[in-house]
Amino acid sequence: MATTAGRGILALSIVAILLAIGTVLAVLVDPFTREQMTVDPAAEWVARVLLVLGVVWLLIGAIAARTRLVRRPGAAAARASWIASTRPWRSRESSLGLLPLDRLLMILVPGALLVMTRVVQTPRDGLWGMLIAVAGWLVFAAAVRLLLGRRSPWPIIAAVGGALVLRCVVALLAVSLSGPEGIWPTIWAQPWVRVLYLAVAFALVAWVFVVAGWSLSAQLGRRRAAGVALAGMGVGYALPAATIAVMGARDALRTWNEQIGVLPWDLARFTGARDGAFPLEIMTTTAVIGGVALIVGVLLALPRRVYVRSAR
Repeated sequence: MATTAGRGILALSIVAILLAIGTVLAVLVDPFTREQMTVDPAAEWVARVLLVLGVVWLLIGAIAARTRLVRRPGAAAARASWIASTRPWRSRESSLGLLPLDRLLMILVPGALLVMTRVVQTPRDGLWGMLIAVAGWLVFAAAVRLLLGRRSPWPIIAAVGGALVLRCVVALLAVSLSGPEGIWPTIWAQPWVRVLYLAVAFALVAWVFVVAGWSLSAQLGRRRAAGVALAGMGVGYALPAATIAVMGARDALRTWNEQIGVLPWDLARFTGARDGAFPLEIMTTTAVIGGVALIVGVLLALPRRVYVRSAR
């Protein structure tokens, strides 16, 4: 019980740190996001349907974790994703004994929701933007699979899948209210709403990598699992910051948003006017810090025998 409570406190502390970092980034990005974007009615309704499906998946997982609903087809998959994404130290036990249908759903539901969310967010980019986003996640999945070797991949699939659903729900909430007659434009005009939304969105991006590393701790050990999480967060913060510093705000923010979907709309149309006003020095510093975190994370994630061979 004490161990569980300690892990819960640690998780809450990490969430608080991620929200603090997300708030700083949100304040920096806010000047480029003050103009509300609207979507067409069709995209708005598709986003609403996807939002309902995502919320239902999360609710089934939360309820099935404490009731007999877990015996229903597919409920075990939702339960495993919910537990692994909110309590990643339990990801291994939550993924034990899953039926083939549940394992298939743990991949299909988050994957399909991610793809459809990207299509709704950037409808003008068509399949290209969606393919770029999916390709990035496939590269991450391939790297993790190589690290795992013959070990079971289902704990991290459950953890990352659940975290992705949480991210998609946050993005879809805004898109589903951003139509011509939606209320989101009025809400988005409030500075505290923009900062809060962006802080949560940034924190959820990093949380995906945190739960990924934490879910691997039982299989890879604390050191290597922490390395995976640290490297993932380093990439998550270093690449966008470095891109902004090199390319400028307009092109960089558009590319960044296409990759990770922090904002629910395409940034290309309203960042150009303030392209020169973005604090590039801060972004350069952020990129350096993220790069250091990436290098340290990779070194920690390597197995010990690599160090032994290097010493010889």
